[in-house]
Amino acid sequence: MEILTVKNNKIDYLTLKKVVFYTFPTYYILSLVAMFCGALIALFINLYTGDIIGIATFIIILLMVAATPLIQSRMIAKKSINQLNDLHHTDVIFYDLVFDESKLNSIEYSSKNEIPMKYKNIKKILETKDVVIFISKAGYTIYFEKKNTSNEDIERLHAFFDKQNITWKKSIL
Repeated sequence: MEILTVKNNKIDYLTLKKVVFYTFPTYYILSLVAMFCGALIALFINLYTGDIIGIATFIIILLMVAATPLIQSRMIAKKSINQLNDLHHTDVIFYDLVFDESKLNSIEYSSKNEIPMKYKNIKKILETKDVVIFISKAGYTIYFEKKNTSNEDIERLHAFFDKQNITWKKSIL
């Protein structure tokens, strides 16, 4: 029995760069936060001691640490779009998500593929202001834009996944 179908999702650079940041491993994000905190502490120590060269060095380090995830996420998104362009000869791929009782199906128009994902393989679901992202235990990510569904449909999905004991988190970003 079909629960919901979300039509006309697209994989393109603009939506992919919104999603790629959420696919970073947790240890990577934690190491960036630790490096940022360490550089900030060193900056305050150098401010206290009056070391101008040290202050400039740590300001540059802070800027680099803050910019690294943004730069890498955009590079990964562009690389993925280039791979899709090579594979399907298009920059945009449209697909439908079909939520059944037992699995989630992604049906792509460009290559007529159907990719099933069993609900037990979904690790977490993230909801941002623009997209809802499904991340499997193997790291496979699929998403849909919220503009393709109504709020009632999202609430029905939220209730369905609560029954499946799959965590649905709302992101602050």
